[in-house]
Amino acid sequence: MAQSIAAENRRFRKALYEPVISLYHYNGCGFFDGGCLLLADALVQWSDGELKLGAIDRVSNKSESGGDHWFVSMDVAGKTFLLDANGLKFPAPYRRYFEREEVQEPCVFLENPQHNPESEVPRDAAFSKILCDQLFTALGAYPLWKADIARVFETDLSLAPSAMYGCW
Repeated sequence: MAQSIAAENRRFRKALYEPVISLYHYNGCGFFDGGCLLLADALVQWSDGELKLGAIDRVSNKSESGGDHWFVSMDVAGKTFLLDANGLKFPAPYRRYFEREEVQEPCVFLENPQHNPESEVPRDAAFSKILCDQLFTALGAYPLWKADIARVFETDLSLAPSAMYGCW
């Protein structure tokens, strides 16, 4: 029996366990205080550029920091998902979570975001490469992982069509 999307998200987060520990020691940050961009860059590398960089920013943010939080977007079975250290989510539940839990104010998605080099959010190509290698070791090649996700997604929808509206 195929795993669920929730199980795949747990597997993805488990693959990041060791890099999270390394991230704190190496850069002094985690995935929610700067490491999100390091992970997003690693995901883009892992996918050979198929995954697209995105950011979410508070509506009130006038600093032009380039985003409060970074993620990647991917298409699976004709649907767009956002992927970060928490796993895959549809855009609407992702935005609701971020507005309610992270910044507690309205947010916008930034398309083709530009990273401000003076931003508090660090960018480090060497560490992103380490994360990319960890993803490959733990989850295999991106095309194979994406195919697994597509199979699970199709199975989930065939078993429970309402599952696609949840926040995974």
